[in-house]
Amino acid sequence: MIPAESIDDPLIGHVVAGRYTVLEHIGDGGVGIVYKARQEPIGRLVALKMLLSDATNDRNVERFLREARIISSLRHPNTVTLIDFGQAADGRLFIAMELLTGGELRDLMKGGRVALVPALRVARQIASSLAEAHAADIWHRDLKPENVLFDEVEGEALVVRVVDFGMAKLHEPDNDIMLTAPGTRMGTPEYMSPQQAFAKPLDHRTDLYSLGVILYEMLTGHLPFSSDSTMGMYLEHAHTPPRPISEFAPDLDIDPELDALVLQMLAKEEAGRPPSALDVVAVIDRVLAKHTADAEVPITSEAPPPAAPVSDEAELEEMARATTRLSPALSAAIAVVVTAIAMFLLMR
Repeated sequence: MIPAESIDDPLIGHVVAGRYTVLEHIGDGGVGIVYKARQEPIGRLVALKMLLSDATNDRNVERFLREARIISSLRHPNTVTLIDFGQAADGRLFIAMELLTGGELRDLMKGGRVALVPALRVARQIASSLAEAHAADIWHRDLKPENVLFDEVEGEALVVRVVDFGMAKLHEPDNDIMLTAPGTRMGTPEYMSPQQAFAKPLDHRTDLYSLGVILYEMLTGHLPFSSDSTMGMYLEHAHTPPRPISEFAPDLDIDPELDALVLQMLAKEEAGRPPSALDVVAVIDRVLAKHTADAEVPITSEAPPPAAPVSDEAELEEMARATTRLSPALSAAIAVVVTAIAMFLLMR
């Protein structure tokens, strides 16, 4: 049965290139529309991405071709698989890919925080996919929860596929076709590296920054930066230091090595980030080895509001209250120290 929302789409029910029966509309992209289709005559269900009829200029056609080339060159099990590429009777290009039915990472994150072990397993699979792409000089440039899908595999949980390489950069020094106008920002503002936000030259570590944002959001239920405007978000990425997870969400009791990794991935300058996606995988593996006992906890939990930054005055008040629970002599000695610290802070 054709879904009601697809009735008005003229492509529904038609056969593309003599072998793909279009069943329903399942998604949209910048220059493409994605359908669920059936590959004839074998009956395999696929995701069929069609170039929009009003997006067939040379630049968009070349970008679509590049996406097909990139996906076809990647073999990692955590990267979406290309099945076919071709041209419909109306001249539009299409890409046929495996159909993933397990939902998006965004769906999982709507439940609040993602528990430590599931979050690390997801991040590890994303990083593993990136490692292969980066080794081939391919940079995704639009990593976000909506571009991380799950496959349904019997006996396995949270099997990741990284998708949508439509904005990916294939670095070919001898044949580097300019598909992005100089000064154009590519990506999603909440997940852009500072270099992407201000249209500066990039390397593979722009993807590690984006993965750092995703990991921070999975673990805390909040983005590391927030703003009411797109430009404000760009400025946050470029200038505002992220709060460590241990400070932002102290109830998590975050592993210090993981806390340090996330901050490193969110470094403003590329040189401050991990050298490679494999370095990220190595740290995640060490942390997972220490926390595998947590693997049976629920996948998500409600995210409380972030802890407020603690001021010097608040710390002093808490220290003063604590002295009342100690012996009179010790309380008096501590009170002298607290008073001295207070005088020092006032004189700074």
